[in-house]
Amino acid sequence: MSDDLIKATAKALPNTDLKEATCEPISLGGSDRSYYRINLNNDQSLIVMEYTTDRPDNAKFAAATNTLKRLGVATPEILSHDSKKQFIWMEDLGTKHLWDHRDTKWDERSALYKSVIDESRKFHAGNEQTLKKEELTQLEPSFDESLYKWEQDYFFDHFLSYYSRRAPSYQNSLREEEEFKRLIELLTGPEKTLIHRDLQSQNILLKKNKPHFIDYQGLRLGLREYDIASLLYDPYVSFTKKQRAELAEYAFEGEERSEWKPIFMGCAIQRLMQALGAYSKLGNQLGKTEFLNYIPQALDNLREILSEENILPRLEPYLSDEALEF
Repeated sequence: MSDDLIKATAKALPNTDLKEATCEPISLGGSDRSYYRINLNNDQSLIVMEYTTDRPDNAKFAAATNTLKRLGVATPEILSHDSKKQFIWMEDLGTKHLWDHRDTKWDERSALYKSVIDESRKFHAGNEQTLKKEELTQLEPSFDESLYKWEQDYFFDHFLSYYSRRAPSYQNSLREEEEFKRLIELLTGPEKTLIHRDLQSQNILLKKNKPHFIDYQGLRLGLREYDIASLLYDPYVSFTKKQRAELAEYAFEGEERSEWKPIFMGCAIQRLMQALGAYSKLGNQLGKTEFLNYIPQALDNLREILSEENILPRLEPYLSDEALEF
């Protein structure tokens, strides 16, 4: 594969010196895409992404990049794109993720997170009126009732059905409770903006301490609160309540708390249910068992919110230690 990829790179980037180039695979989380780093002979490097169309959003990475670039958002530069062979050559932003600062002292860490929030404002400013019509058609379909319902079903089908001690009939009855429909109604009301869809610490690279977004092929219209909730309730890292509150207040500075908080908390619950479904599916069905390690933090985050917010009261007992079997 290495030799073939270097040959393909020579064809895609004919002005690049590849005489002593080497190729190494990069392992990246739960992605179904393959990544490689091409090391050149001048201490330079570039990244190659090989994708499939098994998931439709994979083919939308280039279009999403173009949209983000137009909005001034920091992303990798695309150097070449072979849509037939499904390869994208792009700038190498390095190896330092926001996740690598999960244990950094809070003053420094909070400054990094605030810089991420600042950078995200650039695409959160985009909406159906300000985005070009052709851009919207090239991105993923926007969040709507069906997508929120899909995320909830994903949680039931891949997490609760796998770990719950309760009979499937009880789980199915819970799934149809009105509180889940009310959550969807809460999240379909506000104005939609452009969102990353998977804004978490491992999808943010730091180049000279400036945040750059990656893995944004799911870019679409949705709620910016969903992105901020994904960032602040990220199961890959830990926050104290005080730290999370500080960042949330920064993200929604100047806005009425009574207006943004219910939507933010609803988005956090929705996102964490989706994450628990994803971790269970990746770990238990697809053999990527490392993702099972993040279930406890995601579950703790969800339990914390449910204990404080009257959003899904009937779900809370299903997530107790007595109700789950790991």
